[in-house]
Amino acid sequence: MADLSEIISKTAYQLLKRAATKLPPEIKRALQKAYESERSPTGKAQLKAMLNNIEMAEKYDMCICQDTGIPLFFVKWGLKSGLTLDIRKPVMEATRKATLDVPLRQNVIHPITKENPGTNVGWGMPYIYYDLDPETDYIEITAVPKGFGSEAKSSLVWIVTSESMPEAIMRCVVDNTLAAMGEPCPPTIVGLGIGGTGDIALHLAKRAIFRTPLGSPHPDPVVAELEQKIFKALNATGLGPMAMGGDTTCLAVHAEICGTHTAVVPLGITYQCWVARYSTARIYPDGKVVYITHPE
Repeated sequence: MADLSEIISKTAYQLLKRAATKLPPEIKRALQKAYESERSPTGKAQLKAMLNNIEMAEKYDMCICQDTGIPLFFVKWGLKSGLTLDIRKPVMEATRKATLDVPLRQNVIHPITKENPGTNVGWGMPYIYYDLDPETDYIEITAVPKGFGSEAKSSLVWIVTSESMPEAIMRCVVDNTLAAMGEPCPPTIVGLGIGGTGDIALHLAKRAIFRTPLGSPHPDPVVAELEQKIFKALNATGLGPMAMGGDTTCLAVHAEICGTHTAVVPLGITYQCWVARYSTARIYPDGKVVYITHPE
């Protein structure tokens, strides 16, 4: 097998480039479906502009949006792969190269001094989330150039358990979405993390955004029912594409849950804008790379 570090670096670079310049097919299909069913002329015009933007980005191999976000990576490490490596260095190399070549906007700064190295690398960035999977024989990497128009509208709410939990969760999500207006660039994917601790809830919400297939229900029927109710409620607000009015405020609502304290339930709410940038690949022990969201 070729050098694993080199394989990871090349794969991570490709994932960042593909995520920034081409939307996953399921996202494009959802936006096309929204355009075809949209009844508001203003909303329809907004969706048409989005579809044109996607087409132009693919044609000219350019970024879909000027805000290419900050580089996040979700790594699922299959223990049956037998692969061992500190992937931070190759991922940093990939991020530097993608920033220069794609190019990605130089967004990452020191949070206090605002120093900008111009590489999107430094002070813990790119940030890597790890999960171990004892049953798989590959490393799965998802690159997420996460824009901050949607990120900045994330919220953490604490709901006392004397409340009707489904009603309280729906009220919080609808209120937060209406308060956000057009800043998350709707139609969005809404990620919810319910339970755990505050940090767990927000982490679950972030992971929920990238569930695939888009709109697939949670395996717990209680959670799946809540997802659908919130999805319908958000699209009934009339907020619409870019908050200009219309039928499609969100493309999907994905929720994840975790056991929590008997007194209070944390609710993490986060958004992915219509430029739903993420790209996933799997690396196998023989060095084979399979691109999942953006097949070659």
